[in-house]
Amino acid sequence: MISDAPIETLFQRLGLNSDQAELFSKQLRTKKLKKKEHLIREGSVCDFVGFVTEGTLRSYVSKDEEEFNNDFYFDNSIVSAYTSFLTGMPTNCNIEALTDCVVQLISRDKLNALIAANTEFLKLTNYISESYFIRKCKRETAFLKQTAAERLEGLSAVYLGIEQRVSQYHIASYLGVKPESLSRIKLLTYINK
Repeated sequence: MISDAPIETLFQRLGLNSDQAELFSKQLRTKKLKKKEHLIREGSVCDFVGFVTEGTLRSYVSKDEEEFNNDFYFDNSIVSAYTSFLTGMPTNCNIEALTDCVVQLISRDKLNALIAANTEFLKLTNYISESYFIRKCKRETAFLKQTAAERLEGLSAVYLGIEQRVSQYHIASYLGVKPESLSRIKLLTYINK
């Protein structure tokens, strides 16, 4: 059986049975990352979907030697350079461990073999695709319609405890502001409460 309860819970929520969970668990491999180690780098093809067992990671893109965070992954998150996973094309993002991490990975080939043997596993891939799509849509809408303060509030609601786990620098980058601007936003939010 899957030893990691969050994955087991996900399977139960999706209506997959214990035999399917057992079969899935046999396909996983454990990857341990040290802080600042990369799970994947820009230019590589992502051939995995991961389940964060412990730790914190960030996804970022680089331009002109500057980094821009576009996602975070905490315990129980699904992590992947998902566009690359779906297309088989090289990714334009990097996924880096912000802390020591443990990630359970399943390769594209093993996942496809599970689906070929039992289409019930499509429930899992549909869930992953829908989750990524919804997250990306919400982020895009937030940048188009919300102030930086509203984006910070939304980020804090989605990623509970993020400010204890991720540096202000990385949070500011995700919000599209400078770290000093984030400090002012937090101060104004605190004063206005």
